[in-house]
Amino acid sequence: MQLKFPSGVSSIVKFAIIVMNVIAVLLLAAKIIMDSYISVKFALVLFAVDIVYILPLILFTYYEFRDDYLFIHDFPIRTFKIKYSDIFNVEDGDYETKNKSIVALSLDRVAIGYKKHIDDDETVERYIYVSPKDMNLFLIRLSARLEQNKVDIEEKAKEISLKQQEHLLKKKLAEEKKAKEAKEKEPEIIKVKTTKGTGVFKTEDVKDEKDKKV
Repeated sequence: MQLKFPSGVSSIVKFAIIVMNVIAVLLLAAKIIMDSYISVKFALVLFAVDIVYILPLILFTYYEFRDDYLFIHDFPIRTFKIKYSDIFNVEDGDYETKNKSIVALSLDRVAIGYKKHIDDDETVERYIYVSPKDMNLFLIRLSARLEQNKVDIEEKAKEISLKQQEHLLKKKLAEEKKAKEAKEKEPEIIKVKTTKGTGVFKTEDVKDEKDKKV
């Protein structure tokens, strides 16, 4: 299963690279014809930019689906880790917005809207533009991840709900047990007989009843 997608490169960028290298070669040729070291210096600068920045930019810009987030590598050092749970929208590449980051080397691109966490309580909505080489497969993978994350959230909610119900049941049983134990510890009420007309309580046991019968 393909999870890592290299960035697509537009024909304009490719044409610009070709033109730049042709100019560098012509500058080197000018050194032979005119014996000019200035042309050599310009040619070396163009080759250096091509080798150090442009070629690595094309080769090392990619988008990768990881377990919990979409990893985006923008050469040379910029990276993004966007959780699937933070993605709220996917727009066409022509979508206009100020809050954006562009990690796309082609006009065949999409804008992914996500929530960027400033701190624990504050988030801002941002968009990042990407241009995977295989756009169709990339969008299929992204859709599957978002759907899976939705299911995971629903399952997590069900799990939390069941745990909450279990906790409430245990709490109810504990309260009933506590009430039962408290009732068992209550002192017993002793029944006594009283002589009519007097306010004196009198207890009689079985032996007294037998003596009276005799």
